[in-house]
Formats: sequence, C-alpha cells, structure tokens
Amino acid sequence: MKARSDYRILVVDDQKSMRGLATYFLKQIEFQDIDEAENAREALMKMQTKRYDLLLLDWNMDGMSGIDLLRAIRSVPELNQIKIIMATSERSVDKMDEATTNGADHYVVKPYELRDLEVRVKKVLAC
Repeated sequence: MKARSDYRILVVDDQKSMRGLATYFLKQIEFQDIDEAENAREALMKMQTKRYDLLLLDWNMDGMSGIDLLRAIRSVPELNQIKIIMATSERSVDKMDEATTNGADHYVVKPYELRDLEVRVKKVLAC
C-alpha cells in the first residue's frame, strides 16, 4: 500500500477559495502531492502531463461541468484508474445517483469539513 505522501491528487474547482480549502484539508491528512485546476480544460491539460490517483471534482463549473469532465475521463480506458470524488452544494439524491452512474467513486456535499473529506478520501483510496 502506498503512503499518503505518494498519492497524486488534483483539485478541480472554479472557486479559488474552495480549491485552497480542499488543498489545506488534504495536507492536514498527510497528502502532499496536490495540484489545482480552476476548470475542466486546465484539468485535462494537467492530466496529459501527470498521472493522478484522485480527482476532487466540482460539479458546477463554467464551460465544461464537472459531470461532463467525469464522463470524458471515464470514456478513456487509460484514465479509468483515477478515483474521482464529486463535490457539489446540491444535496439531491438524484445528483448522487447521477454521479455514481457516470463513474464517480464517491460524493461530498459542499461546504464540507475536514472529517467529511477525510472519510471519503480514505474510503476511495483505501488508505
């Protein structure tokens, strides 16, 4: 099993404050290799140059939405190993079902606390 410091994580959110909070929380639970992207296009560019273990992916973004990015990632066999946690402020069961149906490994409702994120990340990465 990998050490937490060996996992590569990409936080994708159009709100700088949410990216910063997520990065801060992930560092608090001992992850170190964390990159940020402010939209789907930037995330796709980063994924071309670096292999990530986990994406924390905001649902509602301008341009390509998080769910559309999730679908795009899941359509590429070489990217299927990436674990994806969708993040949204919507608490709808339909949204949770849509996320998992399209290949999300987990779901977190914003604003989330450190413990919320930690539980989901640990479950998804089994660490």
